[in-house]
Amino acid sequence: MAVLAGEGAGGPYFMSELELIRLPNGVRIALDPMPGLGTASLGVWQRVGARWEPPELNGIAHLFEHMAFKGAGSRDPRQFAEAIENVGAIMNAGTGYERTAYYARVLAEHAPFVLGLIADVLFEPHWAPDDLEKEKGVVAQERGEAFDAPDDRIFELHQGVLYRGQPLGRPILGEEATLANVTVEKLRAFHDAHMTPERVVIAIAGAFDRDAFVEAAEKRFGHLTARAQQQRPDARPQSGAAGETRKLEQTHLVFSWPAPPQGSDKLFAARLLSEIFGGGMSSRLFQEVRETRGLVYAIDSFIDTVEDDGRLHVYAGCSAKNAATVATIVRDQLALMAEHGPTPAELTRAKAVARASMLMGLEAPSARAEARVSQVFLRDRLVAFDEIRARMDAVTAEEIQALARAALEGPACAAAIGPKAGHGALAAFEANS
Repeated sequence: MAVLAGEGAGGPYFMSELELIRLPNGVRIALDPMPGLGTASLGVWQRVGARWEPPELNGIAHLFEHMAFKGAGSRDPRQFAEAIENVGAIMNAGTGYERTAYYARVLAEHAPFVLGLIADVLFEPHWAPDDLEKEKGVVAQERGEAFDAPDDRIFELHQGVLYRGQPLGRPILGEEATLANVTVEKLRAFHDAHMTPERVVIAIAGAFDRDAFVEAAEKRFGHLTARAQQQRPDARPQSGAAGETRKLEQTHLVFSWPAPPQGSDKLFAARLLSEIFGGGMSSRLFQEVRETRGLVYAIDSFIDTVEDDGRLHVYAGCSAKNAATVATIVRDQLALMAEHGPTPAELTRAKAVARASMLMGLEAPSARAEARVSQVFLRDRLVAFDEIRARMDAVTAEEIQALARAALEGPACAAAIGPKAGHGALAAFEANS
C-alpha cells in the first residue's frame, strides 16, 4: 500500500511510492508520484492500433481517435471542450500500430474529473454519420500534410517495403479508399472487439490524490468484462528498397537493419549501439559523414521497436550527388562496429548520455506516465529507474558488437525520396548489404 503524505489542510494528498494496482476485472493502474509538483499527466492506453485492422478498414483505429472529440457522455463537442478548459487541462490523443492513447495534463485536484472525461470518450462517444464524414476529410488533410513533408513520408515509404503485405506496412492514417468503407457501425464494432480489460492500462505521474484517482478508475473501468482477444499477425520484416522521385533540394534517405523487439533485455545494448553509431554529435556517423566529409546536413540513428520486432534506423538528408556515397559509408561504419566493437571511450560516453536522457525524462510527468505504461504492457510490472540504469551500466562492448553483427546478417531495407540522381543510394546500399 502506498504511503500518503498530507500537503496541508484541504490540500491534495500525494503518494510517495510507486504502485501498480490490478482491478478485479484485470484493468491495471500505474501510479507514479513526483513530489514537488502541482500537476499530473494521466491517460488511458489501449493495446490496439493499426496492426489489428483488416486491410479493407485500414485507418479505422486512427479515425476512432479523431472521433473522440466529437462529444461524449452528456456533453456535445463544444461542452466537452469547455469542460476540459474549465479546469485548465490540456487533452489529446494518439494512435500507433500497437497502442492508442488518450491523455491529459491537469492540476492535481482535477485528475479524477479528467479521467472521467476520457472514460466518456471510450464508453459514451457521440458518433454521428455526418461527423464521421467530416473527420474523414480532416484525416485526408492530415495525410496530405504528411505526404508533403519528405522527412515524414520517407519513413512511411520505408515501412511499406519492410513490411509489405502486412498491417505494419500499411499507413496508420489509412487511405481514402479504405476510410470510405468505415461507417459508424463498423467503428463501433472495432471499438467493442478490442475494449477488453487486459488491453487497458491507466497511468498517472505527478501530483494526485491516490484514493480519489483509484476510485474514479474503478467506477469508470471496473465494469469491463473479458472476452476472446483478436490476435494480430506476426511481424515479417523483408529486405528491399523503394524510391520516390520528387523535385526537392535534398535526397532523404532511410536505412534499417534488425534490432531486438520491445521488452527484450538486449534493447539496453541496442540503444547504446545506436547512440555510438549515429545518436549524437560525437557519434561515428555524424563525425565521419558530416564533420569529416561534409556530405550531409542531418544524419542520425535510432532504435524503433514493436512487440515482436525491432529495427536499427539511420536517417540522412543530403544532396543527390552525395547520396550513394552516404549509403556506402553508413554500411561501412556498421561493418566496422561489427568487426571491432565500440572503443572504451565510446561506451563510457554512450552510457553517460543514456543516464542523462533517463534522468531528464524523469523530470517530465508525461514521459514517466508513458514509460510506466510500456513497462506494464511488456513486463506486467513497474520497473524502478535504478534497475534500468544498472542494466544499462552493465552492457559490455562485446554485447554491442554482437548486435552489430546480427544486424548485418538480417534483412536490410532502404528508401529514398528526392531527385532521381539520389536514388543511386539504393543500389549502393543493396550492393553492400
